[in-house]
Amino acid sequence: MTIGIFDSGVGGLGIFDEVRNKLSKSSIFYIADSGNCPYGDKSVREIQQICKKNTKYLLDLGAEIIVVACNSASVSALNYLRTQFPSVPIIGVVPVIKTAAKKTKKIGVLATKATIKSKYLQGLIEEFAPKDDGYEITYVACGGLVDSVETGDDDKIFIELTKCLKPLIENEVEVVVLGCTHFPFARDQIKKVLGRKVKILDSNAAVARQVKRIVTSNKRLVTSNKPTYKFYTSGNPEQVTSVAQKLLRDKSIIFEKI
Repeated sequence: MTIGIFDSGVGGLGIFDEVRNKLSKSSIFYIADSGNCPYGDKSVREIQQICKKNTKYLLDLGAEIIVVACNSASVSALNYLRTQFPSVPIIGVVPVIKTAAKKTKKIGVLATKATIKSKYLQGLIEEFAPKDDGYEITYVACGGLVDSVETGDDDKIFIELTKCLKPLIENEVEVVVLGCTHFPFARDQIKKVLGRKVKILDSNAAVARQVKRIVTSNKRLVTSNKPTYKFYTSGNPEQVTSVAQKLLRDKSIIFEKI
């Protein structure tokens, strides 16, 4: 079984790492679409076309399952991709509002503009954390954090967070939902800036569990061959490789140019 994963950049490597751990005998192809990063500031139509191109590229390489490891892409293009590639299992990532709603009434959502504006997110809020039930949702669009994580510059990340986390601090949220796959890589800095005990949730492990369920149910889980991991980028491969190796502490990750 070969799994294809793509994101607007290095953020989806968190999902890659979870999938690699849970499906240690499956091969994985990963695209960091850094040349088009960030997706969160693009129109729905633009995101759909970019995602279609990435999906086709991974399928042509031999991927049998596609993971859209980007919240902005998932809320904008997941259903579109499923209509374009109906025979392929396609898994997306969305903010874990349901989980957060079980923990508190005061929720912060840290995401990109595209995710915050999406009907999908609003649907999750209405279903699991409606205002009429006493839930208070604080939305923060922090697209600049995506760019900061892409550079791998910890100082730049911290400066960006000090600007965009102010509403979460002022509203005293108790749980922060990370609605972008880049953001878990800034988890420690987020905790430091918030300056108090706040639960921080992301979707990485949940996505990996879903991938494992699909692979297992299809009875195509690879059990004998040594897995292959390949990495591609539409950006600068040397830059992306450097950041990826730092984020995952893995020198074996080397990106090729698409």
